[in-house]
Amino acid sequence: MFTTTAGVPRAAANSQPMPLMQQEDFVPVPSPPMARRMLVDEKRVVSGYQLVPSKATPNIAGACFDDAGTAKSGEGATRLAKPTFIRCTCRDLMNGQLDKLDPKTVVLEIRDGAEGSLGGDGLDEAVLKEARAKGFKLAFDARLLKKEYAGFVSLASYIILEMGVMELDRAAALARGIRSNTKAVPMAAQVRTSAEYETLADAGVQMFEGHWYAQPPIKTDKSIQLSYAGLIKLLNMVMREADSTEIEELLKHEPTLAYKLLRHINSVGFGSNIEITSFRHAVLTVGLKKLFRWTALLITNTPPGSVAPAAGTRAIIRGRLMELLALETMAPADADLAFVTGMFSMLDTLLGMPLEDALALVNLPKAITDAILSGDGPFAQYLAIAKACEHTDAALLEILAVRNRIASGHMVHTHLQALAWAEQFGH
Repeated sequence: MFTTTAGVPRAAANSQPMPLMQQEDFVPVPSPPMARRMLVDEKRVVSGYQLVPSKATPNIAGACFDDAGTAKSGEGATRLAKPTFIRCTCRDLMNGQLDKLDPKTVVLEIRDGAEGSLGGDGLDEAVLKEARAKGFKLAFDARLLKKEYAGFVSLASYIILEMGVMELDRAAALARGIRSNTKAVPMAAQVRTSAEYETLADAGVQMFEGHWYAQPPIKTDKSIQLSYAGLIKLLNMVMREADSTEIEELLKHEPTLAYKLLRHINSVGFGSNIEITSFRHAVLTVGLKKLFRWTALLITNTPPGSVAPAAGTRAIIRGRLMELLALETMAPADADLAFVTGMFSMLDTLLGMPLEDALALVNLPKAITDAILSGDGPFAQYLAIAKACEHTDAALLEILAVRNRIASGHMVHTHLQALAWAEQFGH
């Protein structure tokens, strides 16, 4: 069975986090981070992101963006291929902000007037038409449907329905109206339950923001477990370092699994031009520990139909974020375990069963289960950071920054790197 190596931070012995720098040298970054929420389409596949402004940076006038629409920092810019919704005002666009943004990867979420919504004389038709002429898509909230804004409706590519302040029946009716009477795509924000999603999808909503798809099912779904039976068996073989001939024998009886595994390994690559042609070849090339990571990725990469593809994407992003942070203080082998910790922390959602029961199916190192079930051990701090980034919880990120001596801006930038990394897997 795999165990953590000597590369685990010295603090792991007493389950205390390993600082990235000395306590007396740590100074929290004063500027709040600009976090990103994932957006999904009607098939529950990640289709974009929404930049979440902080109180200090309520729109793009308070931040600096590169030509891909991603936040710059001293650590460099990271590009995302899928579009990012960026909140702004007409005044921002008048001040030359458009020159810093790429219309291929940015949707301008127009928020003018009282309390950041449409209102008063905040909309400037000439400015918005200029943005459209430059190739930008524009998003507005549902107040655009009021009579006084009729002249602006033709400029909208998206109309956002805020479920936090809108009744479900009303939102569904508006979505149907948007589909029938405009060329805009209805988008729902703050979707909280599967029932809301299903009702809105039936009404024509095509883009969603919310965390409902990542929640584990209320009842155990045995059909999901059956679809993963061969994969879980393979994971346990790799974990106990079974002989390669034994593993190959399993794969002979699981041809679909064998094909997916080899295809995935070759798509990720070993850092060389060698094509892996058999599982035995893979074992000899990189060893079982790396193969465990790639086998685990298959759980998130090919979820059954009842599991949202976006849930698998979130698990991959969570694992990658944890791995990148862990690499700053841990050996690569232990950072691999941090990666698996992040992915398997969502095993209840992916397998359709209670988390403790799901983890019991795989013979995992104690450091992984401790972090997931108890919030203890060397990986726990990174798991807490990953969850805070997912929920764009700026207040919690600042608390974690002080507690773990990792700047909140660095956490969010690492999350951005993880989002970009997940896109290469079709996520």
